[in-house]
Amino acid sequence: MKDYFKSPPFYITVGILLFVGIIYWFTRDKFYIEYTNAAQIKIANKWELPRVLEEVSGIDYIDKERIACIQDEVGELFIYNLVSKQIEKRIKFAENDDFEGVAMVGNKAYIMRSDGKIFSIDDIRVENPVIEKYDTQMSFKYDFEGLCYDKKKDRLLLAAKSNGPDDDDKFKPVFEFKLGSKQLTDVPIYQLFYDDPIFEGLESAGTPKIFRTSEIHIHPKTGDIYMLDGVIGKLLILSSNWQPKSLYIFNPSDFPQPEGITFDPDGKTFISNEGEWKPANILEVVISEKSNDSTQTAKDSLR
Repeated sequence: MKDYFKSPPFYITVGILLFVGIIYWFTRDKFYIEYTNAAQIKIANKWELPRVLEEVSGIDYIDKERIACIQDEVGELFIYNLVSKQIEKRIKFAENDDFEGVAMVGNKAYIMRSDGKIFSIDDIRVENPVIEKYDTQMSFKYDFEGLCYDKKKDRLLLAAKSNGPDDDDKFKPVFEFKLGSKQLTDVPIYQLFYDDPIFEGLESAGTPKIFRTSEIHIHPKTGDIYMLDGVIGKLLILSSNWQPKSLYIFNPSDFPQPEGITFDPDGKTFISNEGEWKPANILEVVISEKSNDSTQTAKDSLR
């Protein structure tokens, strides 16, 4: 044993451990996060999803029994039944790729690829629905993840996780896709700036890491706009005229990777999480207005 500590394998092992330790030290991005108090975000119900939906990347409400789900590696739409807790239907719409969002417009489904390309399924009820696709000519560097239907203006909203091809841009954009013309506007309708006052006090304020949009949706009763960050789980609520109102920071024990949010017609809220060490899930949550004493300090690491 003594000879081992003087042997080349020992020194190689020590060297590797030191190298890994140094890399970790200089690349880690630890900071203190004030998680929103659990009393402000109550989990009312939970559905564990089957393994095929481990990478669930977007959801949208269909009816009181069913949720439309998309996962970011398979070109299929999954209809999940909340009562039977089973997938009741799968609809193929494209070859496997990186799909990030789904929006229901009546019985029609729109699915978004991460480069902004839109696919549509004309009627999810029929056996052989018509599939169409719309090339929006957007850069893959936007890394689109959020998609929802804006009923008031008959358009889809596309929210980007990244700032796009121009590294000088200090915001995450939201674009609109007009359903009448099937055209995407080339100028953002909203820009979430890294240094917005809503982020004041957070370690990453002013940097691209402060909010990496994973989903967007409009509350059916208030008209407020809900945006999720799936990396360090956050919920940003904006007014209908895009003014930030509230920021909730999720405890990763309950929301390990929130990638989807949707509402029923009465405003009941559902949030989906991709699976990590535990199965992916859909949570029914009750979100209360924040008070001045609604946070608790915890330590976390950016990924």
